[in-house]
Amino acid sequence: TEQQFPLVPGDSYSDAEVMYNTTVRGQKEQGFEAIARYLETNPYAATWMRHDAALLVVFVSDEDDQSRATFVDPSDFVSWYTGRRFGNVFLSSVVMQEEATSVCNPYRGSSYVGDRYMEATTMLFGTIVDICSDDWAPGMTDATNQIDPVESIQLTHEPVPQTVRVFVDGSLSYDWYYAPADNTVYFTVLPNG
Repeated sequence: TEQQFPLVPGDSYSDAEVMYNTTVRGQKEQGFEAIARYLETNPYAATWMRHDAALLVVFVSDEDDQSRATFVDPSDFVSWYTGRRFGNVFLSSVVMQEEATSVCNPYRGSSYVGDRYMEATTMLFGTIVDICSDDWAPGMTDATNQIDPVESIQLTHEPVPQTVRVFVDGSLSYDWYYAPADNTVYFTVLPNG
C-alpha cells in the first residue's frame, strides 16, 4: 500500500528520514513482493527507470521475506527478477545473519534471520551485509562494483599472445587488444555492464 516515490540521486539524508518515518508499517515484510508490484504495476516506475540500465535492488530488513504467496521459494523470485532488464540485474541484502556470523549484540534469535533474502542474493552472486554492522558502505560499494562496465581484464597467467581469445556473453569478441607490458586485455568497445 506504500505510495511514496523512491529516493533518487540528489535526495538528502533528511529526505530519507522523512520517508522512513512516514512509511506504512505492517506485520509482514514482503520484499520480493514489493519489488514485483513496484516494477509491474506502479506507473511512476516507468517514468524514471531506464529499461536498458542495470538494476540493483538492495533489501534492508530485520526479518525474513514473507512473500510466500507469490514467490514460494527464493528461486522463484530469482527466476522472475532475472527476467527484468534483459537479465542485467543485481541483488544485495542487509539483513540479520545467523548467530555464528552476525555481529548483533545481543543476538535477536534465529527467527529474525533473513534466510530467503540471503538465498536469493547468493544465487545472483550478490553482497550480503549484516544489519548490525556499524558500516554498510563496504558492502554497498561491492554491490555497485558489480554493475560497473568492464574496461579491461588483467590475466592471471602470461599467454601466448597469438592464442588469446576473448568471449563476451558467450560470443567471440574482436573489440580488444592485448598489452603484454601489464598482461592485460583492454576493450576498445566496452561490453554491456
